[in-house]
Amino acid sequence: MGELIQAKKMRDKIAGAKTVQKQSTPRSAGAFDVTGRHVIHHDNGKLPEILDTLEVALADAPDLNLYRYAGRLARVYQASEATDGAVRRPAGAIMVHPVEAAHLVELAGRAAIHEKHDVRSGTDRPCDCPRRVADAYLARGHWPRLPDLAGFVETPLRALDGRLIDQSGYDATSGLFCAFTDIPGYVRPLDSLADAQRAADRTKGLFEKFPFVEDADKSAMLAGVLTAILRRVLPSAPMFCITAPTPGTGKTLLCETLAIVATNRRASVLSLGHDDAETEKRLAGVLMAGDAVISVDNIERPLKGDLLCQVATQQFVRLRPLGGSGMLNVPTHALLIATGNNLAVIGDLKRRVLMIRLDAQTERPEQRTFNRDHLAEITARRGEIITDALTICGAYLAAGEPRIDGLHGFGGFEQWDRMVRRPLVWLGLPDPLFPAEGLRDQDPDLEAMRLLFTAWKGIVPSGNAITAADLLGMASEVKNHDLRDALQLVCSEKPNGRRLGFWLRSHRNRIVDGLQLLHAGADNKAKVAKWKVASCSG
Repeated sequence: MGELIQAKKMRDKIAGAKTVQKQSTPRSAGAFDVTGRHVIHHDNGKLPEILDTLEVALADAPDLNLYRYAGRLARVYQASEATDGAVRRPAGAIMVHPVEAAHLVELAGRAAIHEKHDVRSGTDRPCDCPRRVADAYLARGHWPRLPDLAGFVETPLRALDGRLIDQSGYDATSGLFCAFTDIPGYVRPLDSLADAQRAADRTKGLFEKFPFVEDADKSAMLAGVLTAILRRVLPSAPMFCITAPTPGTGKTLLCETLAIVATNRRASVLSLGHDDAETEKRLAGVLMAGDAVISVDNIERPLKGDLLCQVATQQFVRLRPLGGSGMLNVPTHALLIATGNNLAVIGDLKRRVLMIRLDAQTERPEQRTFNRDHLAEITARRGEIITDALTICGAYLAAGEPRIDGLHGFGGFEQWDRMVRRPLVWLGLPDPLFPAEGLRDQDPDLEAMRLLFTAWKGIVPSGNAITAADLLGMASEVKNHDLRDALQLVCSEKPNGRRLGFWLRSHRNRIVDGLQLLHAGADNKAKVAKWKVASCSG
């Protein structure tokens, strides 16, 4: 019995020594195997070290195309099949795909060898990356070792400093993933004035059969070609609106032209929702997917919306992903194109668009015949078109960005103005902004202001301030037809003091045709605001 007790004590002592030894020599969470791959040991109590090692392994595996994008982990991938629905994408479309925990388990398995100690055999055995590790890694919300992705491009382009970005793969300086290889017909562009002039002539020749209303509309189309190529590096760019009085004039054909130049595919088509809220949800989805060209086709109602205005002028917008609870900073560098018959753009959006007007001057323009397939030609000459567009832009920058007399600025779009608009005007082309000037006269809100201010000025003595109720009382007189019609237009329905007061407050200090609406204190008795319309000069 004594010998058995002594043997048991000896075994306990040896087991204790092994336990102490195991605790005193902790194993590293990460190492390398003979092939150079990271090895991650999933030991209990080592989660922080495991997560750090996992990030190193992911960062050392560039073939995974794993990036930080809009505050999330994401990959660049190509859709093998076309998709249909609220957003229609062609086969081969490249998108940014957010990485969820289940997908990260797979990526972690590709980036490293994962092992877990097997107590029964006493050895380390291969395993999948545990789901809890993937969840914990995504929950960090900050992955400093992984590169930032600004977006993907499928065409060579110029950075804002004039540098050419024409090598495939990830460009660390711009944060762009260049998803192209050799483009037939593309050569590195030259930067002389003569080269730029020839490039502009060749590009104009592509559109000689289209029934543009004026030469300025053709210039706006050339601006669209340059914007399609440069959009990813521009902080802001106007929305392109292609309009015609009759279906079949070629609006969609021009839209697809810009998409093929940018991506070698047709555009992703976004259909408008039943209301602005539904439209904004759909637009948010395509922005988070990183689509390069977004077409809003065959619009039948006035085009407006806060999100459209923000996408045109802001570099990022705050959006909530579908099914998510947090807000993300999403890049807005997609080329937006809208088409429609007699397209109406209203509200603040009208100063953020570029118009391209077509008019075939015939009842059935779809019955016209042409001697070439336009889109097939654009596809075949895509490399040449890219070279010519980069030549136009590069020549202007190389010349020192010469000042152009008489050309006003374009507030909110300074870099677009510098990289697209001014190079075209420098080459003698009309200002591409000119066709959009007509939107101001077509704006119903501007028309209402013009009618009301003119009628007000003609009835109320100069400098006199009145309340909204006073103005409604004057309109009730039979002889003041113009004022009554203006108030009906302003209030959109039967005028009353509440509707008119709201309209006056929202149009305070606006100037139309030299007349300005001014707040002139308050009526001390009725405790309501008083207003007057005065000439700007007096």
